[in-house]
Amino acid sequence: MISIGDYNKIMSDRNIFNQIVYTPLSEALRLLDERQKDSELMAKVEKLLKGDIPEVFKNKKCGIFARQIATPNNESLRFLSIAKEHNLYPIFFEFHDDKFTPNNNVFKHSLAQLCVQKKLDCNGNDYSEKITIVDFNKHGGKKFKNIKTLWAEPLVDFHRKLFESSSSNIKDFCYYDASDWYERNGKKATNYYTNFLMLFICHGILFENFETLKNSEGDFTQNILLPSLEKVINLIGIKPIIVPLQPLDLETDNFWLHHLPGVKKFINKI
Repeated sequence: MISIGDYNKIMSDRNIFNQIVYTPLSEALRLLDERQKDSELMAKVEKLLKGDIPEVFKNKKCGIFARQIATPNNESLRFLSIAKEHNLYPIFFEFHDDKFTPNNNVFKHSLAQLCVQKKLDCNGNDYSEKITIVDFNKHGGKKFKNIKTLWAEPLVDFHRKLFESSSSNIKDFCYYDASDWYERNGKKATNYYTNFLMLFICHGILFENFETLKNSEGDFTQNILLPSLEKVINLIGIKPIIVPLQPLDLETDNFWLHHLPGVKKFINKI
């Protein structure tokens, strides 16, 4: 029996990792319904969080996708599609006060240099075009809310407009800038991540893929996710509901960060 504390063993065996961290979607939907009917469990979580549960989570069956800024790339569109199909209210849990550190975070980099799909070749390989929209030297280390594009538009506003112009027909979703929530709950991931995971005991389903590779994302998984998960299980006795958004055999594919071809047309009009 592998305990949650055996982090090295968990990180080295993907099957064990998946079993400990994730819940299949069908089971997740059942658990969310069951747990939201458990008034004692709901009260226990609210007490542990000192009542600091975002209003958008309340009285809804929510699906949550956490990124610094929501943008209509392939992973976001997949999230919206899954949420709609299973009658979950989609929430983009954003962090506009986070710092732009593109050198060690692929997603942050993708917000400032978009990868736009062009076509598939005869072997099914995806060709993409990179479009830089931010001066990396000028904005490195700044908070996302203070970053502007090359044409002086706030970066957050630009990505909002991308959603408005996207071909997605799913409009009923919520942007929630959780910067103040993160500030109140510890400012740094090492401090707030336990409380973050507690939100997914009974207030919603987190859609996320965590890497186990030996890189900065894998370091986050081992040093922050797993210890926080262990704390939540010790406090409450059950694990948070986390569903992998991307297929587990394709989760490191950069395809998920790509935007659809229409994005280039949108930028050209600016």
